Amino acid sequence: MKLLKNEWLQLLILAKPFCAVDLVWDKLPAQIPTRWNARGEIDAYSGKAIGSLLMPVINVFLAALLAGAPRFDAKFKSNDSDAVISMGRVLKIIRLILTGFGACVALGILASGLHYHFDMSRFLYASVSLLFIVLGNLMNKLRPNYFAGFRTPWTLASRTIWQKTHRLGGFVMVLCGIGMLFATFLLPTRQLLWSGILPFAIVIVAVPAIYSYFCYRAEKKNSETAH
Repeated sequence: MKLLKNEWLQLLILAKPFCAVDLVWDKLPAQIPTRWNARGEIDAYSGKAIGSLLMPVINVFLAALLAGAPRFDAKFKSNDSDAVISMGRVLKIIRLILTGFGACVALGILASGLHYHFDMSRFLYASVSLLFIVLGNLMNKLRPNYFAGFRTPWTLASRTIWQKTHRLGGFVMVLCGIGMLFATFLLPTRQLLWSGILPFAIVIVAVPAIYSYFCYRAEKKNSETAH
């Protein structure tokens, strides 16, 4: 009962794709599209069971991993008790967002298998864009840990660098997510991955990493000067 009370929304998100599969099972074809290339064309199919159930099952494992990871993270536990409680709430929100994304992908695969005519690649890119926008707004609330956030050697070495990097990184994620979203609706599908998604993704990874390194250099220089 405690699990149901605390995790009812998570359980609902995880159950929805399974319920959808059950409802449409008899209507699904023997082969379901499961992969799309950069041009938005289907380039791989899977059997009915694998195609419809693989993503929902992966989503369950993802939820379990994200829920259990903090218990084994020494750096997460090293934060003060108030920070641990606050960050636990943030991580729960992140878990809900990521599994919600997974559930949307699973439902999109089902819709494609049922021959609904829509651009699956564009749907996925738009979903990823929204994912970055939402997650970017939560980055500033994360505290040092080994499994979530911008984990470079320099952010993990200094709480100050962690906080500075996540303020900037979250802002960059939101801006790039907005850029991706515009690109998703403005560019042809065949150009989306290379021109509208990948460049922004590189910026999201590179900018916080480079910034954290220069923050580390500055902090080290100030420490040497003080001594």
